[in-house]
Amino acid sequence: MALWEAEDLGIQADRACWALFAVTSVVVGLRVVCRMYFVRGERRLGTLGLDDYITVGCVGIILLTCILVTIGSHYGLGRHITTLGAADSVQALKWNVIISSVLIWSFSMPKFAIIAILKRILNYGNKTSILFWGLALSSQACILATSVWWFKQCTPVEYGWNTSIEGTCTPIAVLADLGYFTSAYSAFLDIFFALYPIPLIMRLNMPLRSRIAVSVALGLSALACIVSIYKLAIFGQVFDILAKDPTYPVPYLDILGVAEGAILLICASLPTLGPVFRFARGTLTSSDGSRNASDQVGNNSQGHSGSIGNGTWANFKGNKLDDLEHGSSGMASSVDEIPLVPTNKQQKQ
Repeated sequence: MALWEAEDLGIQADRACWALFAVTSVVVGLRVVCRMYFVRGERRLGTLGLDDYITVGCVGIILLTCILVTIGSHYGLGRHITTLGAADSVQALKWNVIISSVLIWSFSMPKFAIIAILKRILNYGNKTSILFWGLALSSQACILATSVWWFKQCTPVEYGWNTSIEGTCTPIAVLADLGYFTSAYSAFLDIFFALYPIPLIMRLNMPLRSRIAVSVALGLSALACIVSIYKLAIFGQVFDILAKDPTYPVPYLDILGVAEGAILLICASLPTLGPVFRFARGTLTSSDGSRNASDQVGNNSQGHSGSIGNGTWANFKGNKLDDLEHGSSGMASSVDEIPLVPTNKQQKQ
């Protein structure tokens, strides 16, 4: 089925956005657990950092967006305006403006989560801080302008969703230009924050495997750039449809916006999940070791007519305890050894 052949994009957006929120919430929830209960891989209480609070706040923005998308779809947003009654079309257009003005924050604010986790990992200097925060804040300025413009493009504001009253609106091309610029800038920042830190991470004083794992986890945020590029590719179609059918195409952009934000938050959280990965690996190792030991005991039992010698039992018990010990000791070392110690050269940056 072609992209614009669906009868109701609102229902699709509702399901997709809530699914993305659920996955993001699980990952961020695990992040909080790891930070609160595993300090540098040890089982003791810890504290949340600025990066964690920013990430949780961004999840809250995605939650708000999902709630608004559900309300909008209830009033017919995502359906063709010709299928809606007069009252529903007014409400759908009203919620479209509200959703769109909030949605853009769901994929812009997570960039601060990326910056904060990079600060915790790299402990970069003032010059890099100025660069990162300057880029992010300039992006937020563009997002703020776009968010405000959704309301200010029509005079009075209500005319934007209720054309039965007198008023005027600026051409849709102005909003299109803002959308193109903010999305292009967002795509650039996504790829920048995904690739720029990799050389710095690879110079950290930590095991090579951990450096690679952290680099790959953060590098996956480049997927958000791909989402932005795809969004840019269909903008022309979206704004052409908006001019004729203003209630129909925007929920599809809602999906892409939430997806971009969710990808950034998940990638910003992956480096903190070392205890979870090692616990899972330790559990699997223990299970496999215990099963192999049980098989060995069974074979020995058959070979000795159902009797187990003291030496065999001692070997079995020792193997089992060793496996369990390795399974639990996996918690002692974590990819999430943050803050990490940078090299002297990096500290000067």
